[in-house]
Amino acid sequence: MTITEEEASKIKTHLLSQLDNFPEEKRSQISEQISSMTNEQIETFVKQNNLTHLDGQCVFCSIIANKTPSYKITEDKNSIAILELNPLSKGHTLIVPKEHLEKAPDSTDILAQEIARKLKNKFNPQDIKINELKIMNHSLLEVVPIYGDETKKHQASEEELKALQEEILKPSEIKIKESQTPEIKSEDIPHLPPRIP
Repeated sequence: MTITEEEASKIKTHLLSQLDNFPEEKRSQISEQISSMTNEQIETFVKQNNLTHLDGQCVFCSIIANKTPSYKITEDKNSIAILELNPLSKGHTLIVPKEHLEKAPDSTDILAQEIARKLKNKFNPQDIKINELKIMNHSLLEVVPIYGDETKKHQASEEELKALQEEILKPSEIKIKESQTPEIKSEDIPHLPPRIP
């Protein structure tokens, strides 16, 4: 795949439109780097980062069409829940409507609430925030567990994402504390008279 001048320009424009997702202090540096890239560097960048969706197609539409891999947690008929590749915290999840919409429908919010409950039960965070985002004009919700030690997003490794996906999908075990199980003493058991046939 050799990138034309027009394609390189589109990809640069797209990358620059994503600057809001980066920390404010790094935006100007990233912007300069993107703007100064040659067509060959853009092509290498696209290949290295598996950004084959940057031909103008929305990455989320590409994920929904199974053209781009993702770490799916669950889905319903209207939305899909996937792990954020650059999470702020453990369990950071994106709830993506299956249709490319300007506003996330109510059904997406219902799935986000369901994921929030699952993450709360699984990881016991202090709080869970649900935010509406728009990336590539595709409206979606993010579910962010708050543990109190969040500083910045980090790029999660494939191993980390797979392990987290398995952990979230694993059925929860019901834990009974010793204090919850009543102690039965022999004097508590009723004494019945012998049965006569």
